[in-house]
Amino acid sequence: MPTNQELKEQQRQHWSGNAARWDSLHERLEREMSAVTAWLCRDAGLAVGMRVLDLACGSGHPALNIARLVQPGGSVVATDLVQEMVEVTRRRAREAGLDNLEARVMDLEALDFPDESFDAVTCRFGVMFCPEPLKAVSEVRRVLKPGAWFAFSVWDTPDKSPGQTVVGEALRRFGRPQPTVDYGAPGVYQLAPPGKLDALLREAGFGKVHVESLTIDVEYESVEALWGRALVRPGSLRVQMEDLSEEDVRRLKVLLGDIVAPYTRGGVIHLPTTPLCAAARK
Repeated sequence: MPTNQELKEQQRQHWSGNAARWDSLHERLEREMSAVTAWLCRDAGLAVGMRVLDLACGSGHPALNIARLVQPGGSVVATDLVQEMVEVTRRRAREAGLDNLEARVMDLEALDFPDESFDAVTCRFGVMFCPEPLKAVSEVRRVLKPGAWFAFSVWDTPDKSPGQTVVGEALRRFGRPQPTVDYGAPGVYQLAPPGKLDALLREAGFGKVHVESLTIDVEYESVEALWGRALVRPGSLRVQMEDLSEEDVRRLKVLLGDIVAPYTRGGVIHLPTTPLCAAARK
């Protein structure tokens, strides 16, 4: 079984190799996840003049939005485990003229900040990948000021997100059995089971906690676009997709088209996808 450091290195290698692709998807991801970003900003209690920490920032989600919200007088420190992602966020901040955003490489489970450094902390789809999520949220609580909020998102259970599962179903019908979801391992669904997120935050010492499922409609203009998105996600599904022959891929895309037909209207695929959003007060 991999050690925690080996798991982190796997994450680092995956996202390092996909940083350019993630950068190219930036505007699309902003549109698709705008409701999640709005939820996080609202429930973190963001306001002008705040100093905010955004974790697992990727290509700048939602750090760039936050930097605008807290102006004038406020600032954002955006962190990510992956150097290439941090460089993308820095570049995008420069291009947007946001001089109140600093981006740094940092492990979410070992935050290099003094106690009570921030007025709020946010994280969009990062905590679920931590080998030790309790350590991560405890670190967040440590760097928050008293009374401040931590707002973040993970993914709800797979049955609520066809957008996450249809490619795996195509592979299953093709003859590649899909592994049972391991809710105890770092990954998309680690914090999905009912009550797990609430219990984690309370164990870390947070007081007021609320958790909400937020189903959104993610659109794909074609099966090709859906297939391409699945290729940038971490995990065993992506690995299975990489060793397919051209003929295998062609056949799988036909299967995928059949599976998403009930979700297709006017030539556009509409797939329900359900983030699980949480906010907790120190």
